[in-house]
Amino acid sequence: MLGRGGTAPVFMVQSPDGGRALKVLDPRFSKDELGRQTELRIQRQVEMGDHGCPHIVTCYAGGRFEDRLFLLMNRAEGQELEKRLQDVPRSKIRSILDQVTKAAIFLRSQSLSHRDLKSANVFISDDFERATVLDLSVLRDINDPVGIGTDHNNQLPVVATSRYTPPEYLFRLQDPSPELWHGVDIYQLGGLLHDLIMREPMFSSEYASSSENRYRFAWIVATVDPTVRAADVDFDLVLLARRALDKNWDQRRLLRLEDFLEDGGAQAQSLAAIGIVSAPRPVLQAHGSLKPVVALQFARLVEEHVRGQLTDRSLRATHAVDPGENDFTWTLRWAWNVEAQASARRVELSVALSISAGDPHPFARGQADFTVWIDEGPRRSQMMLPQTALVDGAEEEFARLIFAALGPLSAQAMSAAQGEK
Repeated sequence: MLGRGGTAPVFMVQSPDGGRALKVLDPRFSKDELGRQTELRIQRQVEMGDHGCPHIVTCYAGGRFEDRLFLLMNRAEGQELEKRLQDVPRSKIRSILDQVTKAAIFLRSQSLSHRDLKSANVFISDDFERATVLDLSVLRDINDPVGIGTDHNNQLPVVATSRYTPPEYLFRLQDPSPELWHGVDIYQLGGLLHDLIMREPMFSSEYASSSENRYRFAWIVATVDPTVRAADVDFDLVLLARRALDKNWDQRRLLRLEDFLEDGGAQAQSLAAIGIVSAPRPVLQAHGSLKPVVALQFARLVEEHVRGQLTDRSLRATHAVDPGENDFTWTLRWAWNVEAQASARRVELSVALSISAGDPHPFARGQADFTVWIDEGPRRSQMMLPQTALVDGAEEEFARLIFAALGPLSAQAMSAAQGEK
């Protein structure tokens, strides 16, 4: 036996074409109405056939044998990623995320959503080079308002793993639609990235402490932002995970599946266009204790850190910290001219910063406004920055969020410019 999931054990079997994985469904999932729904899902997986996507398991055959349902698949290399999170080299995070994202993009091209992307449903090879998405049993046609048994008798069960499910699907706050499933895909890719960065499944401690109270756990999943922080991970990945795990669907939906690809979509070229030669991938260094700061103190420290990162890239920026509507809001500004060989002429970046009370710590949040002058006119983009608790090192962390945001901000502005030509 290779292992066991929530619905079936999986066995290693031999075939003329080599080793295969045989999933034999438990009796409960092989009879009555649940069995009928499961059989329909098996048929959908088999109909995909040899789909040609190297990052998704291939299902060769399936159906009913005597009184049990079965599914015959290729045997993926390695073992569950969830079991290897502590061992994944930091240098492999982008590649693993890229492969899983390509699987999600392939499914989207077939008008499908996986619905249960998570580290436990990804197999990783022993050398961490090859990732394979498993468990296609809950695939959903994104254009189907009903699905296969999901909404049976209007009971509205959640066919996914709750800790990796955004609030709008967990509590059925939105009707099924392509937009809903896009939000689920983005959130679950953010959850996968969280697991890779934090080296543990999302909400692990909360899950353990809520084992006897599923309602408490559901409330935590729906309202608490999971911590995503690591001193040895590129900060643009931290920013991406935080944006993808935003509970606010209106903010999360601004992300595309392509934003999770290893090449960062159009970000590298867009950064070069505004004078930043390579993608900003600074590592957060360990630092000493931070004294409690008032809003102005925090704003000045953040501004200095961002200016320092620009200076490190030979960009001399004008800068300012302007007062906002009250003592807890400030606007940070930077502007720089770009060398002649770049396609942009001038760049302006501002962040409307606010400090708010929180439990157990106050937190900072901000909106970044980006303007780049190309040819004869300006192009603009915006982004809400994930909130940051005011704990030790918060000023540097928030500055790195701002600098990491230059990639998607410049790509968005450049894309708007391209669209107008």
